[in-house]
Amino acid sequence: MTDAFNYDAEIYFGKGAEFGPPGYSDGTLARKVLQNVHVNNYFIYLSNKQLVGFLSIDIKNGQLDYFCIRSNFINQGIGTATWSEIERIFPEKKWQVETPAYSLRNHRFYEKLGFKKIGEKPYDSETAAFLFEK
Repeated sequence: MTDAFNYDAEIYFGKGAEFGPPGYSDGTLARKVLQNVHVNNYFIYLSNKQLVGFLSIDIKNGQLDYFCIRSNFINQGIGTATWSEIERIFPEKKWQVETPAYSLRNHRFYEKLGFKKIGEKPYDSETAAFLFEK
């Protein structure tokens, strides 16, 4: 989670930038997500059992909470393949995802998957997220 958020932060804010939701870098957020009984959590592994990412979704509400791919595995089709599998398992589901406004790479990824931008969610005077739906 830390690697994925900081990778995006560096693209927008510059080399060495570290930025994400509260608790993303000290394990607090990961523990909270993993202990949430209302979401399904999936770890993404390669065939050699190497951990490359994490997906947390609220199936009942169609909410994609976290979709993190380790930075050295980005642009290798892993995210696309993972999402294709989720849609195969839940074919009729309508999905929503929230991603940082600054994360243009994420925006392009979700749009490539067929998501459409449906709104914006401000967090404070400097931080906002965009909402996408499919």
